[in-house]
Amino acid sequence: MRTKSSLPDFNYIGYGAAIWYYKNYLDRFLPENFWERVREYESRHQIALPRKLYILCPKSCRVKQYIDNIDGIEWCRELTSLLVNVGGVVERRYNISIYRMEYEENVLHCAIEYAQPLKNLLTLKENGRITVEEMNTQRDLFCKNLNKMLRDSKDSYQACELIEFNDEINEPNEVLFDINSIQQFLRNRGP
Repeated sequence: MRTKSSLPDFNYIGYGAAIWYYKNYLDRFLPENFWERVREYESRHQIALPRKLYILCPKSCRVKQYIDNIDGIEWCRELTSLLVNVGGVVERRYNISIYRMEYEENVLHCAIEYAQPLKNLLTLKENGRITVEEMNTQRDLFCKNLNKMLRDSKDSYQACELIEFNDEINEPNEVLFDINSIQQFLRNRGP
């Protein structure tokens, strides 16, 4: 049985995870480096991409190793890697994958990845350190605070969108095709 004094304060884990994810990852390449790499990809492969990185935030906090093990989603390639000297690592490589998705009659190529910090919340729950309710609360705090940080940097908000969804009901491609920015991209792209 847990006692309050034997556990660290988990009230801020979602907030801290959002800060870490934004400052140590997203802020390194959004938006300029990302948009530049998208333009390069489009030119090289003659494929139009939405100018956004879509970050999947599943309700279960299950961060799957592969997105393309789902019908209708296929890994294509990666954007050109961004190499950054950070934390004593020379040329740390940051990759973003491009996926081809099909849903109903639509086909789309776009940059997608899971919100990696969510898997830590699931691990805490699985290890009995937090309850399901606490995990859900921390996931909500993570998404709320990450969205706020992205909005505070307007260009980053235009280059990145969090996709919160119930992964026990919907697959990512079903959800992504309902997102306004993707619907607009498909309309503007034409047939």
